[in-house]
Amino acid sequence: MSTHDIYYYKDFMEIDFPFKLAFPNEETLNRVNHAHEHFQICYLTRGACIHHVNREAYLMTKGDMLAIPPFVPHRFERYQEERFEMVQIDFMPLVVDQDEILRDAPLFPKLRLSAKSQSSVEQLIASMKEEHRKKEDGYKLLIKADLIRMLVTLFREKSNDEQPEGASAFRNRELFFAAVQYIETHYAMQLNLEEMSQRAAMSPTYFSYMFKVLMGQPFIQYVNDIRIRKALDLLRMSDLSVMEICFETGFNNVSHFTRMFKKATGVSPLKYRKQGY
Repeated sequence: MSTHDIYYYKDFMEIDFPFKLAFPNEETLNRVNHAHEHFQICYLTRGACIHHVNREAYLMTKGDMLAIPPFVPHRFERYQEERFEMVQIDFMPLVVDQDEILRDAPLFPKLRLSAKSQSSVEQLIASMKEEHRKKEDGYKLLIKADLIRMLVTLFREKSNDEQPEGASAFRNRELFFAAVQYIETHYAMQLNLEEMSQRAAMSPTYFSYMFKVLMGQPFIQYVNDIRIRKALDLLRMSDLSVMEICFETGFNNVSHFTRMFKKATGVSPLKYRKQGY
């Protein structure tokens, strides 16, 4: 018994030209696990969402593309409260006369496009959208040409992405943990998600997602926990005042420091020092 819905192109595409453009967002996203008999390409133009396929979850952010061959179950999910916009292109291979290429096309659950390819893809999408809207003489040929160019871009990007895969993955992980090390040694400074994500060479959304996955807690909670641990040490082993410790550990606001400290320990900083915890 199937555990997913199956969509057939004849139910929502023209028979003689099975091609469709859609622009789902966080409100219209299809969250149902499903498969389809046609080929599908999706490109994220804003925000972030999660793509589930083959029991894996992929965080998609602006500039990411995915390709789903026929009859591969998958689904989408909203990422936290993130708003997003996506371009969804559904088509049968006969549209591009490339049955031999697409019949055994690999699954691309997530592909990060280069800035140059993002620009090219967005121009192709705009062209296909306009041609499909006007439907003037020859529009099918122009859509076919744009779609073939997009497929070539997709396959080239995948090929380029695979060549340095090991080194690239190692480098990304290295940069991520370098950012974590920076947090641990610069906790007294003003730290924000945007700056740390730049150090890790990631978008803020992706850095936030990976931080929770790899470190086990959200970025801001991790920073606050480090600062609280340093405050505990200073309360026990120094004569600094509570206000001085507040600024020494990067909180920079006594009321906020006291509130966060009490939330973490159950007592105020002053009571912690007096009772000699």
